[in-house]
Amino acid sequence: MSIFTKASQLTKKFSNNIKGNVAISFAISVLPMAIAAGSAIDYAKASRADTSLQSAVDNAALAAGYDTDMSNADMHTLVVDYLKKNGANDALTSLDTITVDKVGNAGLKVKASGKLKTSFMGLVGYDFIDLSAETYIKNSYGNLEVALVLDNTFSMSGGGKMAALKNAAHTLVNKLHDNKGPSSELKIGLVPFAQYVNIGMSRRNAPWVDVPADYDQTHNYGGYWYRPVISRSNCRTESRTGHRDGVAYTYNVNVCRTIVRGPRQWRAGGSWVEHHRWKGCVGSRANPMNIQDSNPASKIPGFVNRRIKCPREFTTLTDSKSDINTEIDNMTANGNATYIPAGLMWGWRLISSDVPITDGTTKTEMKDDNFTKAIVLMTDGKNTVSPSYPKHDVSNGNAANRLTKKLCENINNDGTGVEKIRVYTVTFNVTDPATKTMMRECATNSDYYFDASDSAALAAAFDKIGKSLVTLFISQ
Repeated sequence: MSIFTKASQLTKKFSNNIKGNVAISFAISVLPMAIAAGSAIDYAKASRADTSLQSAVDNAALAAGYDTDMSNADMHTLVVDYLKKNGANDALTSLDTITVDKVGNAGLKVKASGKLKTSFMGLVGYDFIDLSAETYIKNSYGNLEVALVLDNTFSMSGGGKMAALKNAAHTLVNKLHDNKGPSSELKIGLVPFAQYVNIGMSRRNAPWVDVPADYDQTHNYGGYWYRPVISRSNCRTESRTGHRDGVAYTYNVNVCRTIVRGPRQWRAGGSWVEHHRWKGCVGSRANPMNIQDSNPASKIPGFVNRRIKCPREFTTLTDSKSDINTEIDNMTANGNATYIPAGLMWGWRLISSDVPITDGTTKTEMKDDNFTKAIVLMTDGKNTVSPSYPKHDVSNGNAANRLTKKLCENINNDGTGVEKIRVYTVTFNVTDPATKTMMRECATNSDYYFDASDSAALAAAFDKIGKSLVTLFISQ
């Protein structure tokens, strides 16, 4: 029953009880008019309380909805606490019932009811007015394109770091897909990077790439005398330390105190053939084209040198949850050095509508169709090499940091307003202060930078990125 209906009934109740002569009727009529006026005051108070309660319920639902993994009991506790601290207790005399129900994977329904004590309506038996508020929120987004740019260097091979990265990336992918609205478009791409990036051998003849022909190189060597080892004794295993991708690692060698050799022998010379083949690795265009997503006429250089290695081929934007998760599982940590701009540049290209990779939506489509583009950049260490163009083989991390910073500025300035790309950055078990500063400044804002010290923190960072990309909205 509405508050208007109750006020009308009160007036009728007093009108029906007016009896006697005109003087008495006039005197008696003063009371119901006073009651009616008081009821209007109670109604106004109830209306304000109703608005306050609805606002508190809406905000409580939004607060709870950001943590979709929270248990029902914890979510109920959060909502109750939020309501009590944000106006519900002030608005109502009593807060009687609160219900919190999850609706599928992407919805939450919150309802609260209570009583408001009246000031005047109690004279005719209405001591309280029942009020209630209900809201239904959904996790969703408009249309979304995300490039995961993930460090696959050798340093990721130890301490379970690659397994932790895969788990964190799965967390993000699953959260986005699970919260996808029925009419929303979601596409995710993957760029494993190390010293170089692998664009895939199938793109060898693309007009925007310049890959030399495969070739074989014959190496000749002359004959030489040597004394073969006959026996070894007094041997022991010693531990040695090496460095790869800026990370120290240990290996064992067999050291023998006594080595017995036979008489000299002649070994004839010969030759061996080194095969140089296209494996998908590409380097950088000359500066400043190496940090710009423009001028496709300036071709991207490819390598057939067998000594240049790169990670697994990148994955262009796909709407398949299983496909992107499979590619994440197939990542391996084997890069020899870290050059962050290589991965970041290709992450930008993956979500771009310009050559070389044209799968991304245009800026006009972003604005018209409510598209969001995002890059998630993760590294576990500092830049260890910088470019000599086209190779990345100069041991100058500071130069690479400067290029990373400029590239981040270019990406963050790509577009205006809703058309801008969001850049999220994550450092994983990084100890170098300069790298942390560089990655924090690379992010679109400070809230988009995460410094993870262990596997749990890495998973939490990717989960928060997923929540940031998901929009909570009130559906009912």
